[in-house]
Amino acid sequence: MSPRSLVLLAASLCAGGLAALVYFHDSSLVLLREHLNHPFALGVLACLLMALAAGGLRWMWLRVVIVVLAGLGASAALFGGWVALTFASTEEVGFVDGPAPYRIRLQQSLAGLGPDTVMWLSLRRDGGLLSREWDLGCFNDDIPGDAFDSVTWTGPSSVEIRVADGQTFSVALDPASGRPQTTAALNC
Repeated sequence: MSPRSLVLLAASLCAGGLAALVYFHDSSLVLLREHLNHPFALGVLACLLMALAAGGLRWMWLRVVIVVLAGLGASAALFGGWVALTFASTEEVGFVDGPAPYRIRLQQSLAGLGPDTVMWLSLRRDGGLLSREWDLGCFNDDIPGDAFDSVTWTGPSSVEIRVADGQTFSVALDPASGRPQTTAALNC
């Protein structure tokens, strides 16, 4: 194998490993969550790099096999990314400011193929490059009374989430890390 092929092989393995890590492990760092959370794109990149690395192989039949397998893998990753984007894309609704450095992020997405929507709440602790974000709650409005209504700060380390039927969920934050000690969910 040529040195170029070895470098491409190593880059392909790194991209594939990063794709698997991002897909199976959810990070609380905002920098990683928002900018590197693209496992399907990283999978396509890994397949393309593997196909390019196969160009330096001595045996023609092995080159063809690797290029075909890489093409199938890239096609599967593109299809999986398209399905994930179609059915799991979220829309930013806004933020609810809390005591510094905390904010609650509100996001909305469709629930499957139906007209129902899901409201996702997450708690963000701003800190520059080390900003963190944790899941706070999830509310599906397939039952009208379970729809998200409002969220309010009830203290420096506690939040109250209200749904349409008046039911409330209190969430306390860990005093040391700021991470929610529990999460709230209805029909998610």
